[in-house]
Amino acid sequence: MSDFKLSVSKTKTFIDCKKKYNFTYILKMPRKEFAFHTLGKFCHKVLEDFHQLYIDGCKDPYNETFSKCFKNANVEYKDSMTPDMKKEAKEILVNYLNNLYTNDIVKKVLSVEKNFNLNIDNKVILNGMIDRIQMDDDNIIHVCDYKTTKDEKYLKNDFFQLLTYAYVLLCEDPTLEAVRGSYIMLRHGCKPITKVFPREEILAIKDKYLNYVDTILSETQYEPNPTFLCKFCDHLALCPEGQEKTNTSTVFGEVSWE
Repeated sequence: MSDFKLSVSKTKTFIDCKKKYNFTYILKMPRKEFAFHTLGKFCHKVLEDFHQLYIDGCKDPYNETFSKCFKNANVEYKDSMTPDMKKEAKEILVNYLNNLYTNDIVKKVLSVEKNFNLNIDNKVILNGMIDRIQMDDDNIIHVCDYKTTKDEKYLKNDFFQLLTYAYVLLCEDPTLEAVRGSYIMLRHGCKPITKVFPREEILAIKDKYLNYVDTILSETQYEPNPTFLCKFCDHLALCPEGQEKTNTSTVFGEVSWE
């Protein structure tokens, strides 16, 4: 059995820039912690704790539980969250709370932060974590991933991550005929980008991963792919091609798959 592991982010890194993949996963160079990473982790922590409490049978009002979870996360991230970050996180989570009341999501949630390690044909272990799984009113299981990116255009036609999660659920329950997937845009009023994936489309993701395994394992050159995204690379200081593509003295903004 192969011990080679792939995740959505690892695969995307290879697709986007093989040199970055080499720095990150082969050479294991240190990675940066950008502010939007910390903000995302903070929000994920609050939402995970909140939903888990109700999965476990909590009967308290939503606003009281949310307040408690926010305060607990505040203690955990007290040294890494600036006042402005805390203010934005509070705005994001208030919008999320309002959506809970409007759509009655809490009672539908089955699990949060679900870890998976899926063996695909003894060639690769597909691993990762699903932010939220719920059962919708039409009895279609629904995988949700929280996004803190400011620009939603990067996700509108990219359902690779959600298809991966749908495949994980299909492997657990082969009777599924469809899975719904949503990116929850936390910085856009928790707006969902949603699509329903039929069984055939979900199953096709398996061959994609098997092809990626062969391609990645046969790679030896790890050529760079300089784009404007180099501005946000953990390893820009080590990459002349990325530095040439960007003006490192005017790095600004943020982009994230996570």
